[in-house]
Amino acid sequence: MGTAIALDGLPNVRGTSFNQKAAVIWLEQQSEELQSQLVEHVFNELLANAAKPKQSSGNACSKLCGFVENCWKSHSSVLNSFVFAPATVTKLFDFFLEWNEQDAHRSMRLVLDCIVSAIIWNPNADISNSIRDSILHDTISAIILQAPRPSTKSSMIALDHFLQKKVISLIEVLQVYSRCCEDVCHQEAMRDSFISQVFAWMELQHVWTVAGKLLVTILTQPWCQDDNSSKLHPSTWHRLILNGLKANPELLEPIKVYIFMPLFRTDPKSTLIYLDELTSLQKLTVNDSQGWDVNAMIWVALLEAGKKTGVVAEPNQDSKHEKSVAGQLPIRILDILMCHKSHEARASGLSILVASPTTTRPYSSETLKLLQKHLPSFHEDVDPKIRYDVLGHSRNIIRRLHNSIDILRKELARTSDKPKNTPMAHGNANLTRVELPAEALYEHEKFIDWYARFLKEELVPTVSYQRHITSLKAINYFLKASLTKGDENSATRWPASLLIDAMWFRSVLDLLMDPYDDVREFAASLIMLLQSKGSMSGPPARIPGLYCTPLEELRAFCQKADELALKTARADHCDGAARSQELLFCWSSDFKEAENVLERITANLERKLDAAERDLAAAVLQAPVHGDFASLRYIWSSLAGLRFDEHDHESLDGFQDRAISSCRRVWQIVQHILCDDSPEGHLPEELQQIEGLDTKDLLSYSFRAIHESSNLMRTIAQTVHFDRNQGNIAPSPRNFEDIGNLSFEQLSTLRHRGAFSTVSQTFTACCQLVQSTRAHKIDDVDLLKEWYEGALNCIHTQGSTTRRSAGIPAIIVGILSSRTSSPSFSNVITKLQEIGQKPAFVSETDGSNLAQVHALNCLKDVFKSSLLSHLAEPYLTDCLQLAALSLQSEVWAIRNCGLLLLRSLIDNLFGTNENKAAMEAGWDGRTIRIPYHKFEALPSLLLDLLELGKASSSGMMGAQTAEAVFPALDIIRRAGPPEGYLQTLYDAVSWYLGSHIWHVREIAARTLCSLLLTSAWLQSIKQLILGAGQDSNKLHGALLTIKFILERLLQTMPEQLSGENMDAVYEILDNMSASNDRVHTCTEVRAVHIDILNFMVKAAPAQSQGSLWNTDVTKVQQSSGHEPLALLHIRTGEAIVRQALRTLEGKMDNTLQRELEFALATDTNVACTMLSAIADRGLPETEAARSRLVTIYVHACLATTAPEPRTVALENLATLLDAILGSAYMDGKLDDLPPEEAMVTLWLDLNQKPLNPSLSDAIIRVSGPLVAISLVRERGHIDKGLGQRLSNWGAMIGDAGMADRTFDTRIAAAEAIRSLSSNTRFPAGDPHNESPQIHRSHLPWLLALYDALMDDDVDIREAAAEAASSILGLALVPVEAGARLLRWLAAYFGYESDFLVHLVGRMVGHNFGSTCFVATHATEEHPAREDGLDWVSAKTQLAEAMRFDDSLFVVEEHNQYTDEVREAKRWTNAFLSLELSKPERVRHAAHEALAEWTKAGLRALTEIIQSRSVIDGDGPLGWTSKPEVFAICARVLICASAAAKLEKAHSQGNKGDEAGVYAGISEELSQFWKLGRGKRARVHPQLLSMCGIEE
Repeated sequence: MGTAIALDGLPNVRGTSFNQKAAVIWLEQQSEELQSQLVEHVFNELLANAAKPKQSSGNACSKLCGFVENCWKSHSSVLNSFVFAPATVTKLFDFFLEWNEQDAHRSMRLVLDCIVSAIIWNPNADISNSIRDSILHDTISAIILQAPRPSTKSSMIALDHFLQKKVISLIEVLQVYSRCCEDVCHQEAMRDSFISQVFAWMELQHVWTVAGKLLVTILTQPWCQDDNSSKLHPSTWHRLILNGLKANPELLEPIKVYIFMPLFRTDPKSTLIYLDELTSLQKLTVNDSQGWDVNAMIWVALLEAGKKTGVVAEPNQDSKHEKSVAGQLPIRILDILMCHKSHEARASGLSILVASPTTTRPYSSETLKLLQKHLPSFHEDVDPKIRYDVLGHSRNIIRRLHNSIDILRKELARTSDKPKNTPMAHGNANLTRVELPAEALYEHEKFIDWYARFLKEELVPTVSYQRHITSLKAINYFLKASLTKGDENSATRWPASLLIDAMWFRSVLDLLMDPYDDVREFAASLIMLLQSKGSMSGPPARIPGLYCTPLEELRAFCQKADELALKTARADHCDGAARSQELLFCWSSDFKEAENVLERITANLERKLDAAERDLAAAVLQAPVHGDFASLRYIWSSLAGLRFDEHDHESLDGFQDRAISSCRRVWQIVQHILCDDSPEGHLPEELQQIEGLDTKDLLSYSFRAIHESSNLMRTIAQTVHFDRNQGNIAPSPRNFEDIGNLSFEQLSTLRHRGAFSTVSQTFTACCQLVQSTRAHKIDDVDLLKEWYEGALNCIHTQGSTTRRSAGIPAIIVGILSSRTSSPSFSNVITKLQEIGQKPAFVSETDGSNLAQVHALNCLKDVFKSSLLSHLAEPYLTDCLQLAALSLQSEVWAIRNCGLLLLRSLIDNLFGTNENKAAMEAGWDGRTIRIPYHKFEALPSLLLDLLELGKASSSGMMGAQTAEAVFPALDIIRRAGPPEGYLQTLYDAVSWYLGSHIWHVREIAARTLCSLLLTSAWLQSIKQLILGAGQDSNKLHGALLTIKFILERLLQTMPEQLSGENMDAVYEILDNMSASNDRVHTCTEVRAVHIDILNFMVKAAPAQSQGSLWNTDVTKVQQSSGHEPLALLHIRTGEAIVRQALRTLEGKMDNTLQRELEFALATDTNVACTMLSAIADRGLPETEAARSRLVTIYVHACLATTAPEPRTVALENLATLLDAILGSAYMDGKLDDLPPEEAMVTLWLDLNQKPLNPSLSDAIIRVSGPLVAISLVRERGHIDKGLGQRLSNWGAMIGDAGMADRTFDTRIAAAEAIRSLSSNTRFPAGDPHNESPQIHRSHLPWLLALYDALMDDDVDIREAAAEAASSILGLALVPVEAGARLLRWLAAYFGYESDFLVHLVGRMVGHNFGSTCFVATHATEEHPAREDGLDWVSAKTQLAEAMRFDDSLFVVEEHNQYTDEVREAKRWTNAFLSLELSKPERVRHAAHEALAEWTKAGLRALTEIIQSRSVIDGDGPLGWTSKPEVFAICARVLICASAAAKLEKAHSQGNKGDEAGVYAGISEELSQFWKLGRGKRARVHPQLLSMCGIEE
């Protein structure tokens, strides 16, 4: 009675007004008899209130901790005893572990502080120690996965907190860990074991921060309290980190961020000692960059972390040593890193180089030189992450350059009045060495000048997308840092004037028509930056070097762009023309001028629509409208937020009305096209006879018209939130309603997927904005309600075609995204569930009109929507049950939609960030994948679904019932069991191991695997085998479970696969094989049995000696009435391979070859599997075994004509020969090489039997090591026969690497080259200081290697770079490898006529083809023929390139990576580096041909200039803007510039007689330059700069 009375006076614990301090005071006023009960009641209430998700618990956790704190501060002994009691502290700790793991928030740290206080301030030392020991045991148990529930992340946070607060020491942690592991070993070993356990958690991204913080605490704190000498030495750090990184190299980035950077902040002194030790371990040198190993990776990461934290200083540029002292950047090693083949090395090198704790520190001159040398290769990297990083660094570089120049100028101004002998020590401390401010200023200004020129050169038409977009973004940073808003003259002042000139303006304008949308967008934004005062403030006054005003140039460009878009109707051309119209509008000086632009565009659009209404076919071919709609959209988006007077506002309202009317008209024109059930192939009958019109043209016109018109409507609708009374442009209520209704109409009828995808965005925007406008209700009509009723009508009446529900789900999602109360989210979801639950029968429907299909698809899209998925979470369990029931429907369409809904629900539960491998692997036994507390009904639903299958009639499960079970199994498999349901779910899932459906057994086995990730797994699988009895299905399911659990344990708990446990598994399998006849009679059981044994041999070979073969499963026996399955044959073949490979290492045995030949004669699939199994086992250790394996592969190729096994054998043979060659190359042992006769026999046989593409690629791949064997056997000596063979092989490889070949063929060629280059010795010295040692027959394949470095595919370029590393001695990124390889070729083959012919041919862009060296290879008896000099003239090339192509879709070039301009410059530089010797016939002919081609090319260009300047000249979007034309012009001018240099050198007597053939070229080049820069010709400034003529 007293307690009840006391509770009546207690403040509301769950209320927001509860005050914990007042509650304690109130408790102190109660009698001691009641205090004990009351304080426990209040504590439990507060704990229950805090044990909720943070969005509903509010600050309940803070109140709980405040109450506990006030209790232990209280004068009441009862309250003190309660909060210091072990039970209370344990409840708090359990609460932290559970809720911090599931729903962590900041106030959870307060719970840990309460626990720390309860331990430190506990009046009873015994109780304090007991609490501490209990918590420490629970924490360590969770970290090492011995706790009953997964709470590792929370346990790590708690342990780190206790260590930081000195509540426990590391030695105590180690003692508890030793007891948990029940292992008695040396303290150091135990310490390493514990740290490795913590380190293993770094593999999980969501644990990076927590595990890193705990590791930093462990590494820096004393292991014994108050004993700093017990700290771990940095050498121990390295050993521990090195072991963890070797286990998983992908951990480098989290180690750098979450361990190294905190280490520098926590203990910089010890970390610098660690850096010093790492510096002494690194193997990277200037002449050998192959030493990129784990030590180097750690060293570079530590340098980067130190530089970012300000502990590591700027480069010591005066150091003459390759290895710098700790604390300073080794500049020479950074040079290697920045061109290294490893992406991580390059990114780290750049980051280290430019990082600085301050943005005012000037760069050293060496740093600027490195940036100038290596930035180009970063700009063209295909990895978007690398480009993203380099852009971030570029922004910092630009900011730091500007700040440094300001600082240096001020410093120079301060020091200019001082005496010259004043020491610089009193100057700027930011300077990295003693250097004059004037010198540093000059270096920085020179770098900015180079950087601006580099960025402009990256805009030429021939470069790749990567270089274009990276340069444009860097220019954006450059201009934003250089231009002053509101200052019209800032564009003509330094440093902006370095960039903004006629060349830049022309290049950026051309990029408005680029094929890539983001390139066009950034190009337009850069031009917009020139307008310093915003839209409609007038154009920029002038641009240096431009003969006309920028506005005149833009108008001319707009006219050309419109004409081009009209001719081609391509999306990129029309979009570029639209963006140019936006620029013209924004550059208007006043509204009247802008209004004229709008009127012209709108009137033009209306004329086109008039024509389309009269004759759609003619409009499709001659008058595309999507560009005009895009122009209006861009212009309208630029109007948003601007204010206009009443007159201008009325004018814009008129344009707005006309634009919406045009959108309605174009919909009526193309509606019948896009609403057809199969729009892709639909061509109306009345249009089928129109010449030149096909479905592609019609569909493109229709789709793009709706796409752009819908985008325009969305842009107009999105301005509805602006206030029209304030002068802002915004749609009227009627306009807004028209847009929404038109979008609804389109969504409800469209069948074209791309079209309704665009329209759905417009409709969603209307729904979200409907509350922002007075159009919400017009004439008492609620738009949302009207649209919702229309959607329901569509659901009930619209047919469910092959497009499923078309735009109906988008309508529902749009309406729900408005988050209005009518219709409410709950009502809509409930209604959809109600419709979806209605039963449907095959006898009652043909599947073409099912409301259930639409309802299920609507629910699917709701859960997929990022806007709505979190709102739909409360309905997830119900929808999951609906999806499972739908999977049991008779109607296939409903089952299919149920499956799609299920996929969406599961993605909502688990997220979509997992890769396929992680999804298939399942739960790891450690992490919480699903917050089951958010879905309280989910565990019961899972059980109900599992019981559904068990309740099937006659114990047999149908396919439909099986589909209903799959979602439950999949969720349990990926998320693990909910707490308290482990045994129940285990019993339910294990029942499905006996299903008669094979796939159900497999999924059930994988699910059981997730339930068995405990130390008791062995006993469980034993029970499964015993419980299977003679039931084949159950036995098969049990064996599948064993297979999957072994595979998963190897990934997550490898310590469980100990020798003892593996022997126990062997014993279980042996007993089963001996006692259960089904193992020998059921082929599926036998197949999985063998599969398990094969896996065990592979995973733990030490424990498998004899066990596999004692089971006698490798003999394929056919019992009466039982035919072996193909799967059994394959698994048996794998077992035979593993057994035979054991003997292959020892005694001579031909079992493997005999069995393989039998398989080749009977079943090629088994043979392929056996050959693959041989490769999977890895390379044999002994040379004898390798030689026997080579014989096996060769015999396999000779024994069959089937291409498939020969392909596998050749691929394996190539890998094996590479390994044998590597050993022979290193050791010089030639006896281990395969016999030459066997290789010749193999090669001849390969060319006499049937081929398929894969076999042809395998032949190319194996040809590399075969040729390398011949070279190694001859010890590099090449006679006439071998030379001819090597030349022919090089020609074959060159042909295989051509751009039009398939990827597989090109990669095979690159790998073949790598096999040869890695086993060929080339001179490493300076070719000018020693006689050439490289035979001319190497040249063909070396040129093919260069071409591979320029391949379109990054994988091929990287393989080629690896091949080039053997020649160059450096592991380089492909672009750098290509440049250095060409210089190397020029140095060593410059005396060869063949090379000169190729060199000048590459300069003029000649494609030699694959037989060039067969035809032109020179020998002493037969000099090279001059066929290689028969080039296509520049005039002919130009005529072909300038031919106009008006096709709607352009066929892309095979190679979009190669930059023809850069190639011409590279080969020209190589040409200029050659020494011109005495004239020889071939050499003289090459020079003469180059001179003639160049002269003819210059004349052709001059003729074009003279003829076209009469018309309109070049200018933006002119005749040189086309990449193909630009490339040809560039080649001519680059060759002419080189020839002019030779001509000048010859006239000065510095070159030989061969240079005399270039006489007169400089005069013609000068004539072209003068004409080209004229006001009428206006040739591309980038081309004029290639002439090498200064003004």
